[in-house]
Amino acid sequence: MSFSISKFPLLGASVLCAAMLLAAGQTYAQSKATGTMATVNGVAIPEALLDHNVQVNVARGQRDTPELRQVIKEELIARETLAQEAARLNLDKTPDAQIQWAQLRQTFMVELLLSDYLKRNPITDAKIKVDFDRQIAAMKDEQQYKIGLIVTPSEAEAKALLARLRKGEAFAKLATAHSIDASKNNGGDVGWVLPSQILPAISNVMVNLNKGALSAAPIQTQAGWNIIKVEDKRAFKAPTFDEAKNEIRVALIQQQRAELVKRLRDAAKVQ
Repeated sequence: MSFSISKFPLLGASVLCAAMLLAAGQTYAQSKATGTMATVNGVAIPEALLDHNVQVNVARGQRDTPELRQVIKEELIARETLAQEAARLNLDKTPDAQIQWAQLRQTFMVELLLSDYLKRNPITDAKIKVDFDRQIAAMKDEQQYKIGLIVTPSEAEAKALLARLRKGEAFAKLATAHSIDASKNNGGDVGWVLPSQILPAISNVMVNLNKGALSAAPIQTQAGWNIIKVEDKRAFKAPTFDEAKNEIRVALIQQQRAELVKRLRDAAKVQ
């Protein structure tokens, strides 16, 4: 919105994605499995690594079967073989490789820290409920607007469409045919929004329109030139706690991470 080959391919994301390195808080030592899965030129591949990747796939809907484990085992052996060849050729010693490795390690350490911090400071249902109640109280007198949207790349095109709308052409038809916003797939229907959920350039116009009214002129944003129509209005309809819980949890996690980053950044000595 403008307001704001195979099932288990070699080195493929379906089996061995970045989660193997970056999965927060999950290390080989956490697995109950012990021992060695296989050795490649004398280098041991721990059974825990196989277990970890099975768990990643199970979390994505796969079943833990002997077939899946065999596929992952072969994948891990292939990766170790390729990694050893890369090391033999000293590919990891090039300046570019060193930069990439440093960045990969940094990303890995960041994910470890953030995961550990969340584990030690969990976002509980009680915390979510407090924020839910706060938001509901703050929005109890708000009004929601059901709006249609058409976004064009140029002002001239937007003005031409606005003129056609005023002559009676259907908003949904023109939105589907001409809008560059994703809402075109729904005939321009954005659904119910609160003024605080959209860009001020849009909301400042929206709140002053009557039901059924179009914006008097196209509104420019970074996305393009916007035409809006207020299809309906209603008093704020609060979602249930269960409906809002996951969204609030994500927002609180993001807020928590931002606060941690700021605190550490402020305390860091940067020269």
